[in-house]
This record gives sequence, C-alpha cells and structure tokens, in this order.
Amino acid sequence: MNEILATLYYCFYDPQNPTEFVVESDLFFCFNIVISEVRDSFVRTLDAEDSGINGKVKEFDYLLFTIDP
Repeated sequence: MNEILATLYYCFYDPQNPTEFVVESDLFFCFNIVISEVRDSFVRTLDAEDSGINGKVKEFDYLLFTIDP
C-alpha cells in the first residue's frame, strides 16, 4: 500500500515550495478513496474470488490477450 501512497504523495508534491506540505488532508482523502476501490486485492481470503487478486489477474490477462495477441 505504500506504493499507492507514494504515488499520490508525488502527485501532490509542489516543487515550487518543497518545505511546505499542507495537503495532508487531501492526500488522506484521496488515499481512502483509492484503497476503498482496491481493498479486495489486499484481503487474503478473497484471493480466489473474482474481486480478489486472482480475479484481477485473470481479467488483466484476458484484456492483454484480447488487445495484444
């Protein structure tokens, strides 16, 4: 999950003002939204379900095969 948060942090970072980071609440809000969408991928008991990581990999595999055989 730290990869997700690091990406969001990078997007919110302001290179014009590197010493002042005042968007913690916005970053937290966005992180909550993203995690609520992908939380099933991080639950081990749901790995075998369609909403779990195996289902996501199958869906991605199907899309990749369809687009780039």
